[in-house]
Amino acid sequence: MPNPKKPTLRRQRKLQIPLILGLLTLSPATFAGEYSDALSDCLLSSTTEEGKLSLVKWMFTAMALHPAVAEIADVSMSAREQANREMAELLIDLLGTRCFNETRLALSNEGALALQSIFTVLGQVAATNLFTVPNVAAGLASLET
Repeated sequence: MPNPKKPTLRRQRKLQIPLILGLLTLSPATFAGEYSDALSDCLLSSTTEEGKLSLVKWMFTAMALHPAVAEIADVSMSAREQANREMAELLIDLLGTRCFNETRLALSNEGALALQSIFTVLGQVAATNLFTVPNVAAGLASLET
């Protein structure tokens, strides 16, 4: 009987990133249940300032791949990989440690809707942190009519 390969950390990481990106493409849940609400509250209160910056960097490096901005948003592969690593570590910390009970309850009681809720909340945290920085807000306000 052949011995199946044990998944390596590198192989697991390679699978995590497409899964995370795939989940981000899901449409937001039309409603959140009580368990998703509790998980959202935990995510919001447990995400550190450093974690919020990791979310912003990860979201930006992913958005920089869009053809409309790819030539003006020059993100190196090493920067993208670092942002992916930081995001994976943040997710593991939040979902597997800081908000473990809330994650477990939300997933067992609400399934895929809970996953959508997780990424909706984290996306909102990243966007809020990105657009409330004074330089970014000023850049958005500089639109001439």
